[in-house]
Amino acid sequence: MEDSDEAELTQFLRDCPAADSSRKVEAPESRREPGHPLGSGARVPPDEGSDERDARILSRSRPADFQQHIAAPPPPSPNRPRSPWGQLDPYDSSEDDKEYVGFATLPNQVHRKSVKKGFDFTLMVAGESGLGKSTLVNSLFLTDMYRDRKLLNAEERITQTVEITKHVVDIEEKGVKLRLTIVDTPGFGDAVNNTECWKPVADYIDQQFEQYFRDESGLNRKNIQDNRVHCCIYFISPFGHGLRPLDVEFMRALHQRVNIVPVLAKADTLTPGAEVERMKNKIREEIDHYGIRIYQFPECDSDEDEEFKLQDQALKESIPFAVIGSNTVVEAKGRRVRGRLYPWGIVEVENPSHCDFVKLRTMLVRTHMQDLKDVTRETHYENYRTQCIQSMTRMVVKAGRGAGLGLD
Repeated sequence: MEDSDEAELTQFLRDCPAADSSRKVEAPESRREPGHPLGSGARVPPDEGSDERDARILSRSRPADFQQHIAAPPPPSPNRPRSPWGQLDPYDSSEDDKEYVGFATLPNQVHRKSVKKGFDFTLMVAGESGLGKSTLVNSLFLTDMYRDRKLLNAEERITQTVEITKHVVDIEEKGVKLRLTIVDTPGFGDAVNNTECWKPVADYIDQQFEQYFRDESGLNRKNIQDNRVHCCIYFISPFGHGLRPLDVEFMRALHQRVNIVPVLAKADTLTPGAEVERMKNKIREEIDHYGIRIYQFPECDSDEDEEFKLQDQALKESIPFAVIGSNTVVEAKGRRVRGRLYPWGIVEVENPSHCDFVKLRTMLVRTHMQDLKDVTRETHYENYRTQCIQSMTRMVVKAGRGAGLGLD
């Protein structure tokens, strides 16, 4: 048994490539030293298996250069803890993750924190009465926000002034919570003399900026309520030849304070196709002529897919959106749809060939809601904040000069 083991060892060492090719393998008997386990007739315990015995012999008899040449494979890396988001785990793959640190999970952390905190959005609707502002808001968010509204008669409208009313509703969809604030402007454009009727609207927007600036500059900034107006949908009457003077003055007074999205109200009063497009082109020409800066869609990134680019281009070309609002469900060709029933047929609110309601909802809710908030924060609010700081600086400098003159 001993001779056969020694012979196998000798043959194995001869076949293995050594670092020093000139080195020769000596006979097993000549290399034995006193105390060697194979010397003096020592034997491997018979109760060990053949595999264990071979491994034991090799581990004791391998030369140093042989052990350097044949390196054992590195031990497998310990298993990483699974992400609490399961299928969103960036490490849940078969690739070697020894180069990963862990910051790839930051988007998951931000997503979880944002969903837990919830979102807020403030939408202002402006335009004269009777253009379907309330109906469109209810159609956009599938809620009834004006159930307690009181309609005024003709005599009460004569003395009515522009008011600012605010409706707040909490909406939840697939676990995502949205605190929606609708700011309405009843009485706008209804008077005989509409001189500066937009001033209460502009003052309200500035008041929200001022309140946020005070909260931001205060001691406790942990739970600041954001009531800044993120978007203003301005309703343009279809009964005319483009913009009226009131429309021009309103948008010029507010375009530096808020994101303005113009819509062509009651589009079902216009013939689909040529008449609607002619009205849109006229409105766009007048907006450019009077230097009105409406909300500008951001440019798509180069890595966006073609479908999103085409959708974004279609939204840009649809401004002003020709919209129809309805909270009534009607029967159309065996389908129940939201629309308006006329003697000549049915106008479907969510039919892209009838109006731009779906495009407006897509832009406002699904694709550009966050961008509207970002533009409000980074552009409109920053402009207001800069003006406030400059005014405060001038007051301090003026007060310092006055104090210096008094000391003289």
